[in-house]
Amino acid sequence: MYEHKGRYIVDFQDIPAEREHQIEIEVEERRGNYNEVELGFDEERAFREAKRCLSCRRCLGCALCWAECKPEAIIFEMEDEYHDVEADAVIISSGVERPFDRVDSIFGLGQHLNVITDLQLARMLSETGPSKGLVIRPYDGEIPSSIAFVQSYEAASAPMHTSALCLGINEAILVRGKLAEAEIEVFAGNLEDFRQEQASALKGLERIEISDATVSKVEAVENQNLELTISRNGSETSKVFEMIVLITQPQLSNAVKQMSKDLDLSLNYASFLAEGEGSVLLTTDNETVKIAAKA
Repeated sequence: MYEHKGRYIVDFQDIPAEREHQIEIEVEERRGNYNEVELGFDEERAFREAKRCLSCRRCLGCALCWAECKPEAIIFEMEDEYHDVEADAVIISSGVERPFDRVDSIFGLGQHLNVITDLQLARMLSETGPSKGLVIRPYDGEIPSSIAFVQSYEAASAPMHTSALCLGINEAILVRGKLAEAEIEVFAGNLEDFRQEQASALKGLERIEISDATVSKVEAVENQNLELTISRNGSETSKVFEMIVLITQPQLSNAVKQMSKDLDLSLNYASFLAEGEGSVLLTTDNETVKIAAKA
């Protein structure tokens, strides 16, 4: 490590090439004129510098962060340390993921701008989100007058199906609160048990139609509206909406899966569902390990 112009420089040995220097005109060319001396990078030098930055696998080694921070706030020589901790009990925090790569291409996610997922809508509904809580179409920024919530996964177990639908319908309720006149419809299959379990909650829905039907195709039509091919009772119909929200299937997060494996536990998605009010702790097949769940 050495000091240069008030900065402490760490001489990393694994950077594959020297830093590129900008082009400067020769001394003889500078005399008798006011021409620019430093010309910056040409395309070739810029390419080499960018390639160098991407291949060094760490910071560039200027150590400005180390020089500016309080003493020992950053220690470049620090190595990972592992500690064994004894505990009477372990609580695993629940967590789920909704991987977009499992969404079938027939729904047009990534192809049609006005097709979004439930997680993207949640971000849109947030007052701190990109649209400050305003529900708009990504294509043109207009407020949609019709929105379809569509089940985008194949048949799932009851807990997973119920959880996904509850999230989708809750978002539909939030959208209704923002768009009083919009047409909102939810399309999902295997609704019989769900309707029975959630009968009291579904009675309170305000002009949100829930259809026991599957969507087999989504196509963009005029003004980037979306035409749905809907299968219901053995027949097909079509209907156009201005925006589609895909209800995705929750999965156990990879972190929880790995932790359960490390702790030699047998977990499934149903382990994270509990009855009752407020946060609860669920038992597992290991009496010293519990799962934090919320009804």
